[in-house]
Amino acid sequence: MKKVVILLIAVIALFSFSCNKYCNCKHYVNGEVDKNFKSNFVKESKLSCADFGTPETEKDGNRYEVKCK
Repeated sequence: MKKVVILLIAVIALFSFSCNKYCNCKHYVNGEVDKNFKSNFVKESKLSCADFGTPETEKDGNRYEVKCK
């Protein structure tokens, strides 16, 4: 009985880790991908990955934007 309980707990733990959704974000400067910026994270909310991006902003004549998927 102990082995069944331990196996059941291991399966549940494995399943809970595999259900995590990973988001990948890219930073854009003037429409070009910034290769120095890397952002990958586990999405732990019900929001879509696209909701973690930022809209295009302009600063010092450059356009900046973060897109996540």
